[in-house]
Amino acid sequence: MKKLLFIGILVLAPFFTTAQDIFDKYEDNDKVTFVAMQPKMFQMLGKMSVNSDDPEAKEFFELVNSITSFKVITTDDAAISKDVDSWVANRLKSSTFEELMRVRDGDSNVKFYVKEGKDDDHVKELLMFVTGIKDMDIDINGKKLETVLLSLTGDINLRSVSKLTDKMDLPGGDQLGKASKKSN
Repeated sequence: MKKLLFIGILVLAPFFTTAQDIFDKYEDNDKVTFVAMQPKMFQMLGKMSVNSDDPEAKEFFELVNSITSFKVITTDDAAISKDVDSWVANRLKSSTFEELMRVRDGDSNVKFYVKEGKDDDHVKELLMFVTGIKDMDIDINGKKLETVLLSLTGDINLRSVSKLTDKMDLPGGDQLGKASKKSN
């Protein structure tokens, strides 16, 4: 019986390791810029004092309070970019993501995917996947970017999320803002 259990574990182990989250996989890789903010960080940001006369600041902090996880990886490495592309394709096949918008400009592609939330204005998760931006004038710490993958989870107001990506100066925020205006 122990042999059978051991063989079963050996057979199933590759399935669990290949299902590893792409963010966890590349978190410590030197060829990747990785950012992750967890709920505690958003709670701290949400407790900051806000000028009650500034509606934009209020909206920003409401958005921040609704996010439970924020992860971004960027890279200029072709092999890692290909792996991220495969991970996104597999994730889309195996889950309930819906394509929100796709933008192609020259060689660059920006794709937004969402998991439905409590109503039409809210999503449980937003994935933004950007490729082909190596020739654009975008760099982080002197590195030209090829691929950007952003994941936001929580009870996210889609109308407000473009403001967060703009404030963090992430590629694709302006396209998301245009998409949310068109959907109204």
